[in-house]
Amino acid sequence: MDFLWEQFNIKTFPSRAVVFCDGEFRCDLSDESAATIKTENDTIEIIANDGDEPVHIICVGELSGAKKIIIKSCPTGGNSNIYFSLKAKNEKPAFLSIFVENTGKNTEIHGDIVLQNYDNLRVEIVGDHLVADTGIFIKTRVLAHEKTTSELIANANIVAGAPDCNNDISFSVMAAPDAKIKMIPAQKLHSVPTSAEHAAAIYRGTDAQIEYLSAAGLSAEQISDILEEAFLN
Repeated sequence: MDFLWEQFNIKTFPSRAVVFCDGEFRCDLSDESAATIKTENDTIEIIANDGDEPVHIICVGELSGAKKIIIKSCPTGGNSNIYFSLKAKNEKPAFLSIFVENTGKNTEIHGDIVLQNYDNLRVEIVGDHLVADTGIFIKTRVLAHEKTTSELIANANIVAGAPDCNNDISFSVMAAPDAKIKMIPAQKLHSVPTSAEHAAAIYRGTDAQIEYLSAAGLSAEQISDILEEAFLN
């Protein structure tokens, strides 16, 4: 798993890993007992299996065209955690759909999505709480380069009869001055949650950060590179 850190800056930890590179399942890096995996055309469905260690789903590489990732908790389990790390970039138009279904009581699903957009990018994230006492927490960061368009949509659904859930789906974007950004976070709450949050933010380096780096003798281009690296990692 060292190459995931060296090449993609993906942190791994004791878990049952499920790894995809450029959309291809890497059985040599994965614990095949961690999940049931179904692939069809541009859709990947991952159903976590119950176990003593959390499941860590890792997706890295290039994006293009329409891709769909479906993540489901173990339908018969509970008291387990699922972690989802996605780090990718697109140099062609891409539409990424991520559907998260949590049906495991006391189960939490944590997502960390980091994307670099060099063209047109549309991301849709849907988080469904289908039973009580479930958690879905997904944070998405997008670095939008020059002359790009980014559309980020989130929908959190807590169904009737599923109280005491925790939900937080958020977007943060660092954008070039001429990049176009659209963010739409939304929620549908049919039960009373413990917490339900969403956020959409534009990130820029602060004046203090820029002054500090300038005083160290860095050029404007170097400062921009450092701020982008800090935002992504």
